[in-house]
Amino acid sequence: MTLITGRAWKFGDNISADDGIIQYSKVPDLGTFDIPALKAMCFATIVPDFPRRVQEGDIVVAGRNFGHHSHPHAAVAMKESGIAAALVESCDSAFIRKALNAGLPVIPCPGITSIIEEGDTVETDLAHGAVRNLRTRKTLSYRPLAPRMIEVWRAGGLAPALRARLAGEALR
Repeated sequence: MTLITGRAWKFGDNISADDGIIQYSKVPDLGTFDIPALKAMCFATIVPDFPRRVQEGDIVVAGRNFGHHSHPHAAVAMKESGIAAALVESCDSAFIRKALNAGLPVIPCPGITSIIEEGDTVETDLAHGAVRNLRTRKTLSYRPLAPRMIEVWRAGGLAPALRARLAGEALR
């Protein structure tokens, strides 16, 4: 199953990974992922009570140039805060890869901000490249995730996917 359904958090254009998603200058230790600190700052510069209000399975919908300055700490903050996916007008491919490495699908979907409003319930199928607003029934298509990308997402990130693949190969 590659279907994700969740409540939308809507953000505008140019949401930076280092001064929007998180405050990179305030990350306590850049050599590790301080999960409580990252969760506490996730989108807090934009929506101060986001860390308190976000729920497991929520979906980020955002405009153009999402996640620029693509630090992996920003993707980890989103994933650990409970965000299930991010549907964005456009995004740097490096941030897409870093997010998927953390188990978070970040999907470019031109037109997404025109069909989703804050709080709408969004349904997306990663394998089929489809998104639907369950309130308005409006739909869009995007380039589906490749099978290997889905494998990484299902495993919860690149490291778990590689461990699973290596364990499977060891059994052969």
